[in-house]
Order: sequence, then structure tokens, then C-alpha cells
Amino acid sequence: MTATTSPGPVIQPPSVLLMGGAGAGKTYSLATLAEVGLDVFVIVTEPVGLDTLVDVFDKKNLMHKLHWHQITPSRPGFEDLTKAGKLISTNTYETLAKMAPSGNRQNAKWLQLLTQLANFQDQRTGDSFGPVDAFPATSALVIDSLSGLNLMAMDLVIGDKPNAHQGEWGVAMGLLEKLLLALTSGVKCTFVLTAHLEKETNEVTGATQVMASALGRKLAPKLPRFFSEVVMAHRLGESFYWSTTSANVDLKNRSLPLGDKLEPSFKQVIDAYSKRLAAATASRPAA
Repeated sequence: MTATTSPGPVIQPPSVLLMGGAGAGKTYSLATLAEVGLDVFVIVTEPVGLDTLVDVFDKKNLMHKLHWHQITPSRPGFEDLTKAGKLISTNTYETLAKMAPSGNRQNAKWLQLLTQLANFQDQRTGDSFGPVDAFPATSALVIDSLSGLNLMAMDLVIGDKPNAHQGEWGVAMGLLEKLLLALTSGVKCTFVLTAHLEKETNEVTGATQVMASALGRKLAPKLPRFFSEVVMAHRLGESFYWSTTSANVDLKNRSLPLGDKLEPSFKQVIDAYSKRLAAATASRPAA
């Protein structure tokens, strides 16, 4: 029997959930991805998220490493909001929940998001870079932030309907869960998702913990399992840090050390991945 050589080791690139309050330095730290040599592709879902991104990359002379596409959650125009307001003014809470989804959901930004993931269009240069699941390990894909994804998913499910019932919440959460599974296990480059914070009850332990702000109560506790690192960004006075040990916060670390005042940099994560990949490759028998 002739032996065949299997493909090289499959070491999944890092996936980082970077949580923190407004002004905690989450977006600012994205420049450290470029500082270690990665080409950074950012999908911006925050209305003013592009401001900080451009400022920090420009300040560090790293604009040539930055590619972005901004997709804010709201659909254009106030006609849809007017229709929703009229529904609210003439119906009860129970009636609104029972209504069918309304509005032109084919214009939902969730679909635009998937289009960009299928073929990233850089709004800085006008270039197309193809599907993100074909990006090489020399790239980093960032979605800034989960809060925008939450709104996009719910808008796709209910459209202009003012109030979602339990089943519709479940559909929206399912959309997010499938997307994050694809981004953390189906891409070949580093993936970073930023998120705001929210207190949730851990249904397993019953304790109140700080978690990523996600749709519903059941999705947030599931998020850490998708990521190799779950880190909290925070500020003390004029200094910014990352933490992997903050009390009552659902965190996770594989490459980063334990600590509450870590340097807010992706360098250690990328370095650990490179060493892991080199070790796995070196362990292969010679051809």
C-alpha cells in the first residue's frame, strides 16, 4: 500500500471577542493588528465608528494597511419610522406582537452585510478583495461592532414591525449564531468582533455576569465558545488596558496571559498563533 501525504496541519487562526464600554479603546487597539504586519479589513456598523478608525491609523501612518466598508443598521429615510409610529399609536402591545413582519425587508442591511462578506468592497480604495473566507493568514477581518449586527438581524426578521414575539427573537438569534460560527471557524485569517457590555444572568450558575451585549438572554452566554480569546477593554484614568481576569465578566484566554492591566495589543495573540503554527508544521515527518 502506498502512503499518501495528508495536507498540512489545520490550525485555526485567532478569533477575538473584544468587549468594552464606550470609550474603552476597542477601536483604537485595532491599529495594533496592522503594527504586526496584517492587512486589516473592517466592516463598520457604528454610525461614528469610522472616525476613530481613520484617526488612529492615520496617526500611526498605517492607512495603507487599512480597508473598510461601513454598513450602518438603519434603512434610509423616515417613511418606515412613520409607518411604525402609526401602528404603535393605534394598536396594543399584544396586537403588535401578533402582527406579521412588515416593510421592505429585501433592503435590510443584514443582506448587504452578507454581500460584503462574499466580496469585500473597500470604500477607501474602491478595490474588491473577494470573499473573506479566502483571505490569507496575513489579513485580519474585523466587525466593529456586535451592536450593529444585533439591529441588522432583528430588522431582517421583523422589518417595520415595532414589537417582536418570542419566535422572531429566536430567528434573529439563530441568524447571528450561524454567522459567528462561520466567521470563527470558516475563515483563514484572524477575526475580531468588538462588542459593548451588558449584565446578564448566567442560566447555568444563576450568577449575574457582564457579557457581550447580544440579542436576547440566551445568545450572550454562548458567544465565548466561538472565540479563542474573550477580552475586556477598560480605561483607568488616562490609561487603557485589556483584562482577562475581571471579576464577574465572562472572559476567556488561550494566548494572552492572565491579568487585569494587559497592554491593549493583538501582538501577543498573533505571535502565539505563529508559534503554534510553526510547532505544528515542524512536527510533520519529512517527505
